[in-house]
Amino acid sequence: CCEKALQSALKLDEIATESSEEINNNNAMDVDGENQKIFPPQPDALQTMANLRLSQSRGQEALVYIMKAYSRMKVGCEAMSSLVGLGKDEETRAGGKAEAQANELVEVDAASSLPGYEFRCQTVKILLECASLMEDFETKNQCAESGIQVLGSLMAENDEVIEVWYLLGCAFMACLPPNKDSAKYYWENAMSMLSKVKGELESTLDDDEDGYKENELEAVESQIIEVRKKLGIHDDDGGDDDDGMDDC
Repeated sequence: CCEKALQSALKLDEIATESSEEINNNNAMDVDGENQKIFPPQPDALQTMANLRLSQSRGQEALVYIMKAYSRMKVGCEAMSSLVGLGKDEETRAGGKAEAQANELVEVDAASSLPGYEFRCQTVKILLECASLMEDFETKNQCAESGIQVLGSLMAENDEVIEVWYLLGCAFMACLPPNKDSAKYYWENAMSMLSKVKGELESTLDDDEDGYKENELEAVESQIIEVRKKLGIHDDDGGDDDDGMDDC
């Protein structure tokens, strides 16, 4: 599967390189426009290309690829995200009972065919990196909101993954203006979960003959420091400062 995605991505790279002038003249957010027909429907190949373009410091092109990948899972992500209170407003749904029921059937089918958990987690990281590189208000918010919808689908599937809570905080801080209250809520929950893991690890260190748990504990402590920094918590007084909260 990975090899097939890589082969597809390399083919995309060849096509995109030949058409680079055309791509550079496009609006990066026009992912469904006429000039985007060169992209195949496989999200894995598109996401691989987005990663490649980011590594080449070609953020605008990476944005095109990752938004196209997101468009393939958008309906399913929004449907799942609504289950945990992160979905789009009901006002955005089509009117009429029959049409609403039809939309629900489409959403159920889309949700059941979403890409895997790890894939979507990587989608979010790329979206947030693209958001950090964009300068205009609309593009930043579209990247952040797309990331929130993907994270909502992950939260609906498993709400015990600390990284998802952490990334939700990052996504809300990536909005313009930053949604500090929501970011704080998700980061504080991530902190609570990390503290619990830390306590569990510390209670088992006496049985750690190979040093594995000690290494894991160090990693968790590093993550706690990172979340504390995001929350603006200072080691000297233990207090927090909303104005000092960091983005991602």
